[in-house]
Amino acid sequence: MHVWLNGEYRTAENAFVPVTDRGFLLGDGFFETMRAHRGNVAWLHAHMERLAAHANVIGLPSNLLPSASDVAGIIAKLCKQADLTRAVVRMSVSRGSGPRGLLPPAPPTPTVLITVALFSPTLPSDGLNLITAQKIRRNPWSVAGTIKSLNYLDNIVAKQEAHQAGGDDALILSVDGSVAETTIANLFGIKDGVLWTPDASTGILCGLARTFVINCAKANRIETRFDSHTPGQLADMDMMFTANALQGLRPVATLDGKAICTNRPPQDIFVKLAQMVEGNLCNGI
Repeated sequence: MHVWLNGEYRTAENAFVPVTDRGFLLGDGFFETMRAHRGNVAWLHAHMERLAAHANVIGLPSNLLPSASDVAGIIAKLCKQADLTRAVVRMSVSRGSGPRGLLPPAPPTPTVLITVALFSPTLPSDGLNLITAQKIRRNPWSVAGTIKSLNYLDNIVAKQEAHQAGGDDALILSVDGSVAETTIANLFGIKDGVLWTPDASTGILCGLARTFVINCAKANRIETRFDSHTPGQLADMDMMFTANALQGLRPVATLDGKAICTNRPPQDIFVKLAQMVEGNLCNGI
């Protein structure tokens, strides 16, 4: 396996990060996952814009990141080296090495790592079984929660909790008990032809797939609402599904062991949105 680390192509076995790196010591950094088809990355410029936004949030000059054109070239070469037609790409950025303490070095020298791996799509018909996380809540004031922070402990603990309960993923609530998102995806519901998704104020990470779905709904004159919902209210949805930039849209089959109204799914709306998302991801637009 080959990777790109700080300007050099290396084998994974020969790629090292210093023990003084703040990403390792403090989780001081962020990452982005992308989907590539034949070396072309879907939504690349949007991914790069989000990486720059994450950098600005933590006070890391975004001009220290590779350009979108450079990243495109790096990913294409890595996919070719690995002989991957479909790949999941991860770009990880830490603030780099620094002295002891919380304050970052000035100026920083970030560590940038790009890796590719085989992407195995999940069948859209495979419904998710969600378990409501009891240990974790989304915090609207948390910096780490609203960017793809290198510190992913909240998501890891929630995923473990769901796994131990026999679920595929965890439904995470906001601090006020309202529905927020899953560990890796944004959540949507459909009720009487109206699309619903939690508002950004719940502390969610607003993903690229979420934005795409909302824009598609608007273009197709499908009303979208962002009001607060409790987990109990989700059982009355005609359908629920998740959205992320790797797996696209996936229906939710059960929540805490109870079926989500599968007797009357609004397949026309879901299928239309899913096809639009998948078409963009496969074509690397």
